Amino acid sequence: MKIIIIFALLFSSTYIYAENIENYEYYQTWKELPEDESMGAIYIKSDDPCIIVANKSKSTKKRFCELLPSKLNLESDYPTIFPYMLKFDGVVLEFFVVAPWNEQKCKIDLNKEVIHCESTGK
Repeated sequence: MKIIIIFALLFSSTYIYAENIENYEYYQTWKELPEDESMGAIYIKSDDPCIIVANKSKSTKKRFCELLPSKLNLESDYPTIFPYMLKFDGVVLEFFVVAPWNEQKCKIDLNKEVIHCESTGK
C-alpha cells in the first residue's frame, strides 16, 4: 500500500510541458518511411535563424548557419537572408536562401551532416 501511495505522489508531482509551437518557424521529423520511428528532426526556431538537425542515431544536434561554399551566414546575415521553400525527402533537406545579392540553392545531407549551396544566379 505504501508503494502505491509513493508512486501516486511521484507521478502526480511530475509535470511534462511541450514547448510552444509558436517557438518554431519550421519543424519536420525525419523518417525513412511514414511507419518508421523518428530518426531525428529538422527545425528552425523563431529566435534562431539557423537550421538545426537533430540526429537520434548519432546523438548529435548540429546547427547549419554558414552556407558553404558561399560564406553567407544565416545567423550573422539575418534578417537580410533567410531560408524558404524547404523540401524534405527523408535523407536530404533542400531549400533556397533569399539573398538580395546572391540567392542560394542548398542541400543538407542528414546522414553525413554536411551542407552544400550554390548560387541560383538571381
